[in-house]
Amino acid sequence: MLPGTLMRGQSAPPSPAGPAAPLAVKKDMPAIINGRPYVRPTGKEQFKDYLRDTYELPALARTTVRAVYAQGMGKPEQWGQDWDGFGQRFGSATATTVIDGNVRYAMESVFKEDMRYIPCHGCSIHRKIENALLAEFTARHDRDGHRFFTLTPVVTDMSGPIIANSIWIPGHGPVDGVTGSRLIFATRIGGHLFSEFVLERKHHDPKLPD
Repeated sequence: MLPGTLMRGQSAPPSPAGPAAPLAVKKDMPAIINGRPYVRPTGKEQFKDYLRDTYELPALARTTVRAVYAQGMGKPEQWGQDWDGFGQRFGSATATTVIDGNVRYAMESVFKEDMRYIPCHGCSIHRKIENALLAEFTARHDRDGHRFFTLTPVVTDMSGPIIANSIWIPGHGPVDGVTGSRLIFATRIGGHLFSEFVLERKHHDPKLPD
């Protein structure tokens, strides 16, 4: 009978020089999250994600959408609907984005949360939509990146609108900020869906089972 080594359901073929050495078993293999190996971000990577989410193109896109929407709705009325009014709305939306981003970064750092958005590679349509929605109520924790309910996205996305409506938007107060935070949620979820259905199509990932 030929010698062989059985380890975790795998058999190694015999070597001419003698019995095969036991196969090495890799420990601490990364968890698979949304079709990709999950690696918890380092502090430097988390900081880069904060800069991208607060000051770069994704932030600019969300800010512009909110400013254009406010201009179209004519809110607040005191700013008018000329270019000066749009400038005020864009400036207010920019400040709101920056406040939200800084509060988010502070909270995820304190609570050791991973707030990065991870698209669902190769997922069905309903799983992609579910992933986009859950990102606004959950964060990833520990080395395996499991989801956990958190108030961080809710608190941070309300912070900017509440401060803006309380300080520099004329005739408004904190309650208007809470109401206005709906647009923050909408633009963030819209950004997630754009990532899922537009940016991720170029990868052509194999379909994952539901």
